[in-house]
Amino acid sequence: MKRILSVLLAGVLIVSTAAIFAGCGCDNKKSKSKGNNEPGYKVVPTEPDLKDSEFGYYRLNNEELMVSTYYGNSKDIKIPSNFQNYKITVVGHSLFNSPKESIESVEIPDTVTEVQDYAFASNKNLSKVTLSKNLKVIGNNAFWACPKLTAIELPSTLKKIGVYAFSATGLTSVVIPDSKTLNQLDQFVFFQSKDLKEVTIPASLTNIADNCFNECSADLTIKSKANSYALNYAEKHNYKSEVIS
Repeated sequence: MKRILSVLLAGVLIVSTAAIFAGCGCDNKKSKSKGNNEPGYKVVPTEPDLKDSEFGYYRLNNEELMVSTYYGNSKDIKIPSNFQNYKITVVGHSLFNSPKESIESVEIPDTVTEVQDYAFASNKNLSKVTLSKNLKVIGNNAFWACPKLTAIELPSTLKKIGVYAFSATGLTSVVIPDSKTLNQLDQFVFFQSKDLKEVTIPASLTNIADNCFNECSADLTIKSKANSYALNYAEKHNYKSEVIS
């Protein structure tokens, strides 16, 4: 009986291992075709596909790049709109997260549609940000802990603002764009932005997380049109409110 159980367990382990590798995105065509001992999987490269003196890039497809690495030492960053024959559409994860020397300003070109998680987090001296006019996604914690960032203009193309995206910033007022594609503010978006005293929210926005403005200024005023979701939200959470036309 013990021998039978051992055989059965061995069979289960073999099947489980095969299932894991079947779903891992592995590719053993190369090793089979060459008939050698190369591993039957692809390793994600740790180095950028392309680079110049300032930036490293990953190819997203035949037309687009993601900025993935910064090699320069400037405090005023201007991300390029293109490199070689590619268009730059994504600012990569943690690109400027906690750099050795904190950046002070950044200009993101209109070709960019996504700023990924933690892209500019923990930049203590970042005070000026120009976002792409075609930006669709601001990732989680994208501008977290940027205390000198006191103002930012959000484009009407936005579809998503991630959790903690502007938490612990120095923002004093924010206008959420009247957009057909952005209808909610996620959890902790402005958490601990203690200087935030004024937020203008369009009537088109119909979902705000209960903790979105936790630990902001005690004088926080939410501005919106009469009978809007935002004004009802302000009343529910004991924030000041102001009706706008």
